[in-house]
Amino acid sequence: MGAASRRSGERVPQLSPPVLLVEAEALLATDLETEAALALLRRDPLRLLRRAIGFDREPDGAQRMASLADPRLLPLDPEVLRFLEGERATGRRLLLFSRAGPEPARVLAERTGMFEAVLDPEETRPERLRARLGGAFVLLAGERPDPSLLCSAVGLVLREDALPPPGSDLPVVARVARPRPPLRLWFRALRLHQWAKNLLVFVPVLLAGPLASAGDYGRTLLAFLALGLLASGGYLVNDLLDLEADRCHPEKRARPFAAGTLPLRSGIVAVAVLLVAAAALSLLLPRAFAIAAGGYLVLTLAYSLALKRVALLDVVVLGGLFSLRVLAGAEVISTPLSYWLLTFSMFFFLSLALVKRHAELDQLARNGGVALSDRGGYTTVDLPLLLALGLATTVAATLIYVVYLVAEQFPRAIYARPGWLWLVFPILLFWSVRVWRLALHGRMSQDPVLFALTDRPSLAMAAAVLACLFAAW
Repeated sequence: MGAASRRSGERVPQLSPPVLLVEAEALLATDLETEAALALLRRDPLRLLRRAIGFDREPDGAQRMASLADPRLLPLDPEVLRFLEGERATGRRLLLFSRAGPEPARVLAERTGMFEAVLDPEETRPERLRARLGGAFVLLAGERPDPSLLCSAVGLVLREDALPPPGSDLPVVARVARPRPPLRLWFRALRLHQWAKNLLVFVPVLLAGPLASAGDYGRTLLAFLALGLLASGGYLVNDLLDLEADRCHPEKRARPFAAGTLPLRSGIVAVAVLLVAAAALSLLLPRAFAIAAGGYLVLTLAYSLALKRVALLDVVVLGGLFSLRVLAGAEVISTPLSYWLLTFSMFFFLSLALVKRHAELDQLARNGGVALSDRGGYTTVDLPLLLALGLATTVAATLIYVVYLVAEQFPRAIYARPGWLWLVFPILLFWSVRVWRLALHGRMSQDPVLFALTDRPSLAMAAAVLACLFAAW
């Protein structure tokens, strides 16, 4: 048996497995190329356009790592960490490097606590790498591995869904699992619960009373679905453009894209699908609705890209987005548009937007903070201003509702018993002032519209408003 005929008692030397050389980019649960493009879209869209048409050089992985958020905030891939932990348990040496320089790699090495050493980019040159390792190594790299490392490695570790680098004949020695994200993460990213805000499109058809037809209700339902798709697309855009800010936020860092649990490219595809579906539904509705829906989309994108960082203008835009929902609902029914109703909704929802911003700033102040850096630079000094504006717009909204009744609804004699509509006035005033009181006491921790959907007194008052409406018919 030749060399295999060793004596039974003789010990066979055990060969140690090759060193596993890991690029820092491979540890991340985010796509740095897409993330860099999204960051550039928010900061410098013209430069992104120049890069897309070839007038500006595409940065490599090292430049993207160096220019993006603090590596202490970037999400790590749990499957990669699980794989590396298993490899380390077998006795394999793990070394980490980053072409962006040693500092990002050191930060990631400290976060994981499983690497023997961090290599400087100069130490990954083939001749120095062979001298440092004293033998062969296996490479776990990012999406665009360094060609010189491919020439020196004896094997590759790839993700389940990754293809070998073009022109490389290195054997794939292992695959890292890439499970599909659960559907509940998409539900969370799409913010389906926020579709409740689109119920505002039903306000015009409900106020039309006996004049509304079955066709009006059917078109309003289609409008509700179209606006829901647009809203979900807008939320995805907001999350994709706000990755850095979300990762610094104690609650928003758990959002699927910021946490790396949903792929960024899938999010971009989902935005396109949602917009196309909303456009298809809009074709079934009057052209005026399509114009209102288009305005809603443009204003949503403008808010995500820039307007939410302009103090006070941000809350005006939020109030406008709510009013656009009411306007969109008015455009799909046969009864004429009420400008008093639009004016009421603008003041009413401006007040709720101010509540939301006041609650965020108040919570920050209670935790010892001073400024909302990602929301136009609001500081705790602005709290009295937000309170004054909020209460003023609340009172204005309720007074405009009365004018709407006296100047428009009563003369038209639409309702058989319009006196019931007067009872809506004290209910609206009480609910609005109660919301502000809760905010002042630090008990308004969420969007006031969503708060109303889970708060029992609010639901009871909403039922009372509907009862008054139907009693007036």
